Amino acid sequence: MTLHDPRTPDDDRPLDTVDLGPGVDADVDRRLIGDVTGRRVLDLGCGQGHTAVGLARRGARVIAVDEDVTQLGATRALAALEEVVVECHQAKPAELAFLPGDHVDLALAITTLSWVQDLNRVFRQVHRVIGPNGHFVLSVPHAASLCADPEDPARTVARWDATDPIGDRWTHTVEDLATALGRANFAVDTVLERHDGALLPATLVIRARKLGV
Repeated sequence: MTLHDPRTPDDDRPLDTVDLGPGVDADVDRRLIGDVTGRRVLDLGCGQGHTAVGLARRGARVIAVDEDVTQLGATRALAALEEVVVECHQAKPAELAFLPGDHVDLALAITTLSWVQDLNRVFRQVHRVIGPNGHFVLSVPHAASLCADPEDPARTVARWDATDPIGDRWTHTVEDLATALGRANFAVDTVLERHDGALLPATLVIRARKLGV
């Protein structure tokens, strides 16, 4: 199972911007992620490394995690091409025992959680490895867009709050994500719902801050 949408080798997206999803403007990256110089950043479900390598080029110390060894190989290759260092680990999003507590300043999960059913396990692990007052930025395909018929977006093929996967993806609503983040002792400070010109929102972006220890 691949945790990120597969990217073709000729992916020419600029590496200076984190692609949070369809319809999300580039300035959102700078507002929610900001200056990462010298910061330790965890990229959950790194895919072929666009986010990890892009942030390393911006001065971050990046830890990239993916359960697909092929994707990690692509990440390493891109890092070598761009002459940056990215620490890579093969693991599922909730399997972060190799990281000590309070180890990272920022965690990212860009589309990754769409392939994860149990949010609570992931969020507990992310809370453990983020340092005090660190942030967690995540994006997922909006539940409404997943439930729409790709041939006729005005017609739905499943409930927007479906409890069964749609294809190989799980739908996570704002309610699902905010509740699970709260249980893991995160405070949500930003929620964005963005569309790419379609009838329904395409991307849901949330930023949350770690509370407690």
